[in-house]
Amino acid sequence: MKSELTVPLVQLVPWRVPAECEPPEVLRPWLLEADSMTRRLRRYNRHLSVQLLGNRSVSLGLDEQALVAVQDPVGICREVILHGDGGPAILGWTLFAEAALQGGGLQDLGEQPLGERIFGDLPVRRDHLQLACFEIAANPWCPAATVWGRRSRLYLGPWPLLVHELFLPSLSSNKEPE
Repeated sequence: MKSELTVPLVQLVPWRVPAECEPPEVLRPWLLEADSMTRRLRRYNRHLSVQLLGNRSVSLGLDEQALVAVQDPVGICREVILHGDGGPAILGWTLFAEAALQGGGLQDLGEQPLGERIFGDLPVRRDHLQLACFEIAANPWCPAATVWGRRSRLYLGPWPLLVHELFLPSLSSNKEPE
């Protein structure tokens, strides 16, 4: 699936539960955030924008098929970059079944953050939080780097969404408050 993303990257280690990983200490609060990543970015940035890189059909791996509850090896991928005050902060992509596109209103999301749609007034279900490390190639949004990311399953009504968030080098400018 990674080769189908706009931003070229290679997964260096398999997805693992947080207890089995040793990410940089400065990223732990970001990687383990239970609330909306959009809200967290808004807390540390005056300006936040979403750049939609695309919505397209992609091939799903067996674990991805199970997590988004589809039997078909094809799903939909929504790929975005979240920009904060320091520039591109998070590369995100979400995998879901085509039924969620219409039923969950995802076709109309555009450059609205997914977190604003999911983390509304109702309690949010999140499970299967996993972490991994990636090598990201130089691209128009950031230099080549080794980055950490997370994936977890969130639900938009009855539809499971597999949300991936990779923390780009400029995220370090999103300082935690002293």
